[in-house]
Amino acid sequence: MNKFFLLVISFVLVLTSCSDETIPPKDLIGNWNWIISSGGIAGTTYTPEITGETIVLEFTSDSMYKQYRNDSLIANCEFSIIQSESIYNHEITNMIECDCSLIRSFSFNADGNLILADEVYDGFISQYERIE
Repeated sequence: MNKFFLLVISFVLVLTSCSDETIPPKDLIGNWNWIISSGGIAGTTYTPEITGETIVLEFTSDSMYKQYRNDSLIANCEFSIIQSESIYNHEITNMIECDCSLIRSFSFNADGNLILADEVYDGFISQYERIE
């Protein structure tokens, strides 16, 4: 009986010590300068040269997301990283979720450049470079 009781207590302790809180990947944290976006129904391509705009994304280690357009703050909210199936390759991938964006989920790849893909069929894929 004592072994069973200890097993139940251990199981409860393990479950209560788990956290749903996600920690942003270290390769995402930092500032990112927009290079190019393409997609949409018409397959349009935009660059800073075409639009005359600069866009900088900031991801902080305390899970804050900020977006600047032409040096003006236009978005400031918390973000989280979730695991979900991508519509592009149907594989489970890291996705960024934030409430201050029109598109709530983005799949991403941050190996040198940051690639954000809107998780909608007529969405955009945008590329950013890390600001050193």
